[in-house]
Amino acid sequence: MDHIERLSAMIYQDENGLLLLRSDKLGERDWRSDHTYKLIFGSKGGGTYQTRQQDLTIGQQQFVIFNPLQEHRQLHMWGEKFLIELEQKLLKEAASELSVSSGELEFAAVSYYHPQIDRWACFVREFIGWNSEKPDEVNQLLVENSFTQLAILMVQYGLGKHQETMPEVVQDEVLKLVTDAIKQSYEQDWTLRGMAEIARLNKYQFAHLFKERTGISPYSWLQLYRLIRSQPDLIHTDKTVLQIAMTHGFKNVSAYIRLFKKVYGTAPSESRTTNRFY
Repeated sequence: MDHIERLSAMIYQDENGLLLLRSDKLGERDWRSDHTYKLIFGSKGGGTYQTRQQDLTIGQQQFVIFNPLQEHRQLHMWGEKFLIELEQKLLKEAASELSVSSGELEFAAVSYYHPQIDRWACFVREFIGWNSEKPDEVNQLLVENSFTQLAILMVQYGLGKHQETMPEVVQDEVLKLVTDAIKQSYEQDWTLRGMAEIARLNKYQFAHLFKERTGISPYSWLQLYRLIRSQPDLIHTDKTVLQIAMTHGFKNVSAYIRLFKKVYGTAPSESRTTNRFY
């Protein structure tokens, strides 16, 4: 049993954010929203959260990001809760450093896996565990420096309206063949069988492997990729929402609007108006 498992809760906080790590009081919570970005990571367990649009299951090593003022509620957590809250100014500074020209950063309400964020979370968690019996200033300094690093990783790899393509996730060579093929013709009518044939697996083996390595199903990945690729057209062109949906592989405009609302909580037309001048 490591140090963290012996402690029920630890909190570190500075002007840029807050880190909470706890193994007690993991039951249901009330609806919450405030002015920070929240990243909730399934390090030693997982959980289920609810937004006004959907329920989100966070598996082990997966994470979800909530935007400022986005209403959400914790339904259940198991194993451990690892939550980081970051102030908006820190994310804006990270976006500026990475030359991301966007208004308010808005992340998609999607639970998924990314190796870089996983490595960050594992390092911070284990460092705090190893040093829990040392002076608290050691952990505090590490956490403060890590907030800036996490903000950069969130801008780089977090799915959101600032992205023009899907952040690279797949490290497996076989699956990378599939995602590369999809990217080259994502507008086409892909089937699970067609994806599996590229991987030289049957469709059940392929679907299991893809979900295991990315945190989402192959079809969900495809639809999110289409959504991400559609965003520049939505913000920077005068194409209709129907034209954008059909251009980027959606079977009809209703499917596009439904997915957009699910991950962002607003309709594409509303998002276009809000982000038009960025």
